[in-house]
Amino acid sequence: MLRFILRALRFSGIYAKQLKLSFILSFLESMLYNTPVLLTVLMFTQAMEHSLESRHIAYYAWGILAALLICCILKRLFVQLESGTGYQICAEERLSVGERLKQLPMGYFGEGTIGNIISAITFDLLFVEEHGMAALDKVINGYCGILSSCIMLFFVDRVVAFTALAVTCVAMVVLEWVQRVGSEQSAIRQKQSAELTDAVLEYIHGISVVKSLNLSADRAKRICTTIKDSCNKALTFEVKFMKPNICYQLCFSVGIALMIFVTLLRCINGQSSLPTTMMLLIYVFFIFSPIQALGSMSSQIRIMEACLDRYEAIKRISRIIEGSQTALTQFEIEFEDVEFSYGTDVVLDHVSFCVPERSVTALVGPSGAGKSTIANLIMRLWDVQKGAVCIGGIDVRDLTTDALLSHISTVFQKVYLFNDTIENNIRFGNPHAAYEEIIEAARKARCHDFILNLPEGYQTVVGEGGSTLSGGERQRISIARAILKNAPIVILDEATASIDPENEHLIQQAISELTMGKTVIVIAHRLATIEHADQILVVDQGRIVQKGTHQKLICQNGLYRRFIEIRECAEGWSIA
Repeated sequence: MLRFILRALRFSGIYAKQLKLSFILSFLESMLYNTPVLLTVLMFTQAMEHSLESRHIAYYAWGILAALLICCILKRLFVQLESGTGYQICAEERLSVGERLKQLPMGYFGEGTIGNIISAITFDLLFVEEHGMAALDKVINGYCGILSSCIMLFFVDRVVAFTALAVTCVAMVVLEWVQRVGSEQSAIRQKQSAELTDAVLEYIHGISVVKSLNLSADRAKRICTTIKDSCNKALTFEVKFMKPNICYQLCFSVGIALMIFVTLLRCINGQSSLPTTMMLLIYVFFIFSPIQALGSMSSQIRIMEACLDRYEAIKRISRIIEGSQTALTQFEIEFEDVEFSYGTDVVLDHVSFCVPERSVTALVGPSGAGKSTIANLIMRLWDVQKGAVCIGGIDVRDLTTDALLSHISTVFQKVYLFNDTIENNIRFGNPHAAYEEIIEAARKARCHDFILNLPEGYQTVVGEGGSTLSGGERQRISIARAILKNAPIVILDEATASIDPENEHLIQQAISELTMGKTVIVIAHRLATIEHADQILVVDQGRIVQKGTHQKLICQNGLYRRFIEIRECAEGWSIA
């Protein structure tokens, strides 16, 4: 439990002082909580000795009332301070981890499952936010309560106080067992939670494929199995936690019986007065209440620590180290003997080439050859293992992320639009752009006309991922966004793949507007997209195997020529 308090203080960061202040308030409240008991004992003692006067009763009454009133005030301050701090801490942590995720290499999002990330940022932090401060309240009150009670008992009857202290020490040993069991089971439960999130996400994302293949029953059976596994793990957690927790609660039942025996024995032997004995017999039934609650809270605390383990694992991932340079005046792109691997799989092997400023370079090659990786390295979504990627003669690792990405526009095959208006989706390219500039960008991207035909025009909400628009319409809006950004470097990754002829024609016109006077890297399979490029790089098995213009490469008996022949055959294919 003490480890939990220390961990909570570390997790609280700049709010640690507020938590420490709440601990002090809790201790004072616990001490004052015992004051009415002490005053009552003194009053009864005086009454038994026939020395109690009416004015003394008034003093005792006012003292008890004042103690209870101060207790209420301290409790309110403690809860208000602790709860408010809890919400502030979790709000800060959400912002912090959001910034952290932006700085992580893209490789992490492939290695770690999305379900694990979602569970850590949403469910885990929410659990800590809702239950963390309440658990901390119980722990602090538990320790402060038993400490203040023992201190009070030392003033009343030292033998009974030592008995209470001995029972507490035994209970603490058993509590350590409770925590160990809870810790082991919580890790299993958290893992199952991530697996369940993964399964649900996969089921939702693939629902259209499942229905089209008539596999609804099969996939539903699989997700039901995962849900049942999750339920079984939760039940196992409760069952395994029950045995040590019962032993913990039993300690206090035995302890209460022992304290009653000691109290009565001392009274019979004349070592304790009747008022003191009466007070102790009443007090013994709730002396352990604060610390007894720690047993029921132990499972929540273990789950919370498992939540923090998973959350903090994300924050420990090595992030991309920021450079310091912010100025770029030239925009030629150069790869200098670059080597890059995903784990043990070599993706780029001694790759060197130069993309002159204001020129178009096309990357051609089979799937998995390394084309998209080249584009990702330019944007520094990963760092190279050897060699360097330079823009304008400056290594991208020496640039700040904001400076680098502010000079690059991208258009991907799989376009993602936010669940917002079309205007705001285009405005992402330049948040400070005027409405007229957005209209002009849409005109250049050949999407202005279809936007006006929508019920709400530019104020139409496109749904999550742009689900209310066609693929070609989403593509043109993404091009409008890139046009509005007006970055000197443009990366087109399969921008015209899987597009119908009408949309392809419009997209080609939009791309011409986007790339005019820019340094362009284009990854494409269509001949019309690459034949007019200033330079074509043929990538195969992580190497540049051919380099030149379309006219030059088509005359060579190499991979590019075979690629073109295959594409021409594919474009001439039809259903017989």
